[in-house]
Amino acid sequence: MSQNTCIQTSRFGIGGETLFPGTAFQFEIQFASPELMASDVLACEWFLDGILVDSINSLEFTGQGYCGDHIVAVRILTADGWSGLKTMAFANCKSILASQIDWPTSLKEGSSSPFNVFRTFTDGTKFDISASCTFTVSDGGYFEGNILHVDYSPSLAPVKMVEVTAHTADGEVLGPKQVAITNIDKPVIFIEDFDYMVVRYSWQHGTTLGLDVAVGFENTDSDVNNQYVGYGQLGASVPFGRNLQDAYLYWPNDNTKDSGEESVLINLKKFTQDFAANDIKGDFSYIDFARSDFSVDDVKNLGDIGLYAIWRGKSGQSELFKVQVTTYKGGTMQLQGSQFVNQTGVMLYNDEYTFSTKRTNSNQLDAYYRLGKLRFNKATKRSTIELYDGVSN
Repeated sequence: MSQNTCIQTSRFGIGGETLFPGTAFQFEIQFASPELMASDVLACEWFLDGILVDSINSLEFTGQGYCGDHIVAVRILTADGWSGLKTMAFANCKSILASQIDWPTSLKEGSSSPFNVFRTFTDGTKFDISASCTFTVSDGGYFEGNILHVDYSPSLAPVKMVEVTAHTADGEVLGPKQVAITNIDKPVIFIEDFDYMVVRYSWQHGTTLGLDVAVGFENTDSDVNNQYVGYGQLGASVPFGRNLQDAYLYWPNDNTKDSGEESVLINLKKFTQDFAANDIKGDFSYIDFARSDFSVDDVKNLGDIGLYAIWRGKSGQSELFKVQVTTYKGGTMQLQGSQFVNQTGVMLYNDEYTFSTKRTNSNQLDAYYRLGKLRFNKATKRSTIELYDGVSN
């Protein structure tokens, strides 16, 4: 091909649709450079599927053909000679029905999944156009191309709903569509040796009378087992009637609003002073000096503090509530309004978790949602908080 032919071919193109709903079609020559104009064209030759179309010698080509895929081509004659062929693929008896999405309805946190978009046509064919789409997610993850990567979340609500939207290259918007993110966490949090723990419950637009809390000792080598603070429980303190400084558990207020907070102080320092660690090695009731006679009896040093919640009143807008856990070493605890404040000590741990429960209206502890427990060891000073994943909420 001569250089003139290449230059001419680059100066024009074929204009027209790539899809026609019926058998008819129409194309035209479009000029891409001011150096080539319609008046420069002496003749045209149009080809359909490689066959020269007789009797058409114009800048436009209108015709009919059988249904299916085709290729139209054209060349022009100018004073410089014939150009090369310009080609264009098209199909007739075919139009776009709709864009379709193939998206998962639920995913586990920490997982990844493709989100596909297909363009479907009247002849039953479809093409994957995912690579040319832009995807967004409202919260809790990010897209790489059409792959959604779901973040891990500190929320312990069993399901979190997010919205995914796709934008096609030609401006079509698909969605937003909701996708359920399933929580897989059941975290166990290791806590440094501490003296005080504040467990703060908070909620927004819950039931009409708010959230009731219960916190109490379980499985301890003490006489306060199964004693709880909170509405409908033993009262404001464990042991009953103690002041803030002398109580093992202290609950200062009952919040009966649809949005609010309640806190409980766990004074582990006072509890371990009154119920000291058991460091007796063995019971020495036998004279065989068996190995078990020299083991520390950790069973009596272990204890649990159960954490519970239940809604009170009529249903609200949200089943979600948050629990903030804060620990301190040293100093003293003071009550300012309904807030516990540590004076002169050091904060060791502070984090917040989101929970969800549908349980309502009961003073029976077994009807409450048991959202977790604090397990402590009086001898080793080690503690863990185990938070539940909402399966029994």
